[in-house]
Amino acid sequence: MKIRIFMLCVSCMLAVTGAKAQWVVADPGNLAQGIINATKNIVQTSSTATNMLNNCAPIKVI
Repeated sequence: MKIRIFMLCVSCMLAVTGAKAQWVVADPGNLAQGIINATKNIVQTSSTATNMLNNCAPIKVI
């Protein structure tokens, strides 16, 4: 029984074919949109940090 299971496993392994390579997909529009979104996020974060510093400055004076 063990030999039959072993032979079945070996035959299944030999029957498997190799994987085929796929083409790399580069989407320039998506890349450009990602760069634009990242730039907008940096500007928004900088603006938020500046506003927080400006709002906290009067608190330190008191």
